[in-house]
Amino acid sequence: METRLALVSGALLLCALRPACAVPVLDEAARKAIDRVVQESIAKHDTPSCVVVIGSRDQVLFAKAYGHFTYNVDSPLVTLDTPYDMASCSKAVGTATATALLLQDGKLRLDDPVSKYLPWWDRDDKRAITVRNLITHTSGLAAYTSSANAEKLRTEDETHADALIKYIASMPLKYETNKGRLYACLNFLTLARVNEEAAGVSQETLLRKRVFRPLGMLNTGYYLSISKKQLCPPTSRAPDSQGNVHDPLANYYRDGYHCPGNAGLFASGNDLARFCQMILADGKWEGKQVLAPETVEMLFTNQILNQPKQSWGLGWGLSRNRRAPRSIKLTSKTATISHSGYTGTSVEIDRYSGTFIVILTNRVYPDDSTNVNALKSGVRAAVYGADPAYEQPTEETKL
Repeated sequence: METRLALVSGALLLCALRPACAVPVLDEAARKAIDRVVQESIAKHDTPSCVVVIGSRDQVLFAKAYGHFTYNVDSPLVTLDTPYDMASCSKAVGTATATALLLQDGKLRLDDPVSKYLPWWDRDDKRAITVRNLITHTSGLAAYTSSANAEKLRTEDETHADALIKYIASMPLKYETNKGRLYACLNFLTLARVNEEAAGVSQETLLRKRVFRPLGMLNTGYYLSISKKQLCPPTSRAPDSQGNVHDPLANYYRDGYHCPGNAGLFASGNDLARFCQMILADGKWEGKQVLAPETVEMLFTNQILNQPKQSWGLGWGLSRNRRAPRSIKLTSKTATISHSGYTGTSVEIDRYSGTFIVILTNRVYPDDSTNVNALKSGVRAAVYGADPAYEQPTEETKL
């Protein structure tokens, strides 16, 4: 059966305009190419559903929701307002944004030691670890651990959140701080707790007040109501997987207040479009400055200072647009920031073209044996291949 589609046409958004970048022109061929690659992925059972939103700072160019909650066609259709489990995209959209706000407010500094906020980290091998190390994955911490390890040491009066943060502090380092880089969920679990200690409120409270509500992100949050949970596509066969975090550590960490920094955020395509447009507009949304321009600049700037071959923005992967001419140098004004999530999500914001791409799936239903790599690359190819500005460089422009 041909996958049914839910289509919402792009809505113009009222951002203050500046000279336009080379925003791709999504002609009919590009739109059909996106439809085809997503429908093929669903037909192959790579994922039951998908939401794709593409836009610029002032308009949505493409927005479609494809498929159902599960492979059962009698299950609900997804929409552009369906909240998806963002998995590791939570690191960028959630935790890094909270850190950015606190840096902007002067409540955090990138080179503050973690032990300033978390007394459990006042240990010989952890004193050198800073906020910068956590947000750039240069701390030396292991990539992941089992919650069972923390649970074995948890006392009766400890929450899961406290037990896990204390256990991470006790783990041996994988490499010397600042002498390497390893993408690690443990960095962002810790960073979210630092954010909360510095802010004096939960990460969700901070983000709701300063970002989610001002942007009208009504289907975004860490702790969803029962009614909101029922709007989420499942991420496993478990009957309670709707609206509950797929990531095991993040799920263990949740205690009703503390937010897991590595995963745990739910968000919809429409909400993320607003977030991306705010970033492309240098932090402004409908006349309100949500993030300061200099704070946004930090997202697109390499924050790894002492490893010349490494680059990472403020919580985001940092790269050059894959289809930009190679003569275009990687700077904060031409960079792409992006992040992906284990559940099959990705958010990409490209300053060179002034374009964002949001892709949401629940590819881990009914299990995590599939991937959506072809879907993601196909959408990007349709977007950036649709405009002459993204033609492969000629010999004259190659360096």
